Amino acid sequence: MNRLDKAVLSYITTTSNLNDVDLRVEEHHGDKYLVAYVDVEKIDKNSPKYDQSYREKLIRERKVNQPTFVVPRSSLELRLSDAEKFFGQLKYKTAFLPKNYEFLNDIEKKVQDAVKQINPEFDAGMSWDSDYPKPILSIYLGGFKNYDGWFKPKYGHSGSDFIEDIEKMIGNNTSLNQYKWSITNGKKKAD
Repeated sequence: MNRLDKAVLSYITTTSNLNDVDLRVEEHHGDKYLVAYVDVEKIDKNSPKYDQSYREKLIRERKVNQPTFVVPRSSLELRLSDAEKFFGQLKYKTAFLPKNYEFLNDIEKKVQDAVKQINPEFDAGMSWDSDYPKPILSIYLGGFKNYDGWFKPKYGHSGSDFIEDIEKMIGNNTSLNQYKWSITNGKKKAD
């Protein structure tokens, strides 16, 4: 990390509300990244360490009337834009990486058990996309025959009712809407 990197980090943490977020400048494959190591325990309402103000700093929710094709800029992109007004053009990409996420293993296991009760060919898994500061819950339906023959007639193209059914099965007031989720007709890749 050079002096400019340190200055940019210092500027962002002192001029924004991200002073309690683990921010780093890292180089990967020849590109510089402004990386936020997201404390997953603090952004997930299912965690006993949930912190609403921490979550709001990192996760920009889509506005109610915002078209789905408009993707809101991430909190890091906004902070970099502010820093560029002071430093000039900066050539950083942004990324969100997880830390303190082990508690998700229990939730993932409960979801896997629930979807297998619904259909033994179904599976589920948690993952992370560095472009977004939230875990991803993926439900795998195991192929087109399960999607066309079972899922689509019961739930249509929307998976929100399916997610609600899983929430009812796992109980304990676990909210799966905490996660970015996807439902795919494919199969889960081996770990």
